Amino acid sequence: MRILISLTVLLIGVSGCAVLNQLNQSVEEIAPARLTCASNPEFVDGNLETVSSFAVNGFVRKAYQVFDGETRRQTYAQRRYITQVEGNRRTEAIIKLDAPTYVSYVEVYPASRHIPNFAMMTTTDDPPRFDVAFERVADKQHKDIEGLTPVRFRIGREVLYLRMSADGIEDKQNSTRNINSSVEIPLIGAEIREVRFFGKQFL
Repeated sequence: MRILISLTVLLIGVSGCAVLNQLNQSVEEIAPARLTCASNPEFVDGNLETVSSFAVNGFVRKAYQVFDGETRRQTYAQRRYITQVEGNRRTEAIIKLDAPTYVSYVEVYPASRHIPNFAMMTTTDDPPRFDVAFERVADKQHKDIEGLTPVRFRIGREVLYLRMSADGIEDKQNSTRNINSSVEIPLIGAEIREVRFFGKQFL
């Protein structure tokens, strides 16, 4: 009986310490001074008035092409409207912390009303190996960001590098039509005002 009571008291003590440890942790913003982004320093400058866009290198070509087909009775030509990407539709930016840090969540402040196919990945490897090191963030993976409201992404792990990616946006207003009736549409990078990091700080 005494052993059972002792075990119960010990269990309550351990649970109480765990609760106190949780209470002694608060989620606070990680100072922008601890963040760097070589390609887009405005993403992490702590100023919501500055805006920067993902770099993109590519365009979309849309055109009709003729495909030869055949049935039992006749040969025919079929026209199909196809879309091809010249270059790369995908854009990215990498943010580095000054040291591996537990990040609870990240908030993205969009400046573009539509950011297509947005995704995040993280790693603590330094330097990172782009083929294997990055681990995807499951929250809102490859979802479109719509509107200008800040979007929160749950991270819940140690981070040294955070890699953000999104598809380029078709700039249809500046499209050009060629002699062969094909249309070329430039791709532009989505714009972001700020990316803010939040982590648990021990009191």
